[in-house]
Amino acid sequence: MSKWRQKALEIAPELKKDFQEPDLSPYMVFSAFLALLEQAHSDKDETRIKNIYDYAEWCSQQKDQKLWNAAGVSFYEHLADNELVFSQFTKWVKKSVYFDHRNLLSHRFDDEKMKKLDRFYGGVKPKNKG
Repeated sequence: MSKWRQKALEIAPELKKDFQEPDLSPYMVFSAFLALLEQAHSDKDETRIKNIYDYAEWCSQQKDQKLWNAAGVSFYEHLADNELVFSQFTKWVKKSVYFDHRNLLSHRFDDEKMKKLDRFYGGVKPKNKG
């Protein structure tokens, strides 16, 4: 069993059947984790929240493109889709992770959200378009 799949199972054993499907991809894992993350935020389940963010960070640091790409496009860029999740973005996303994904996020997050994150992380302000 692949390391990424094993780690995913440890975080969400209730999804064992789904996560053992042969055609499972890291993109599918992150899709499932986004739903779990929203619920964990609603439930204030900080252990589960931390485990999901740790998994995303681990994937984003791997050499395997399917892992780091899935973390970016199927997880980080969707963290602004839910206001409760986004409201805690800076609590859970490390500065280094933010900068690793900032360009991707800037294509998905609105200007207001990017300005808020840039202020927090000390990032660059978006250039004027025009």
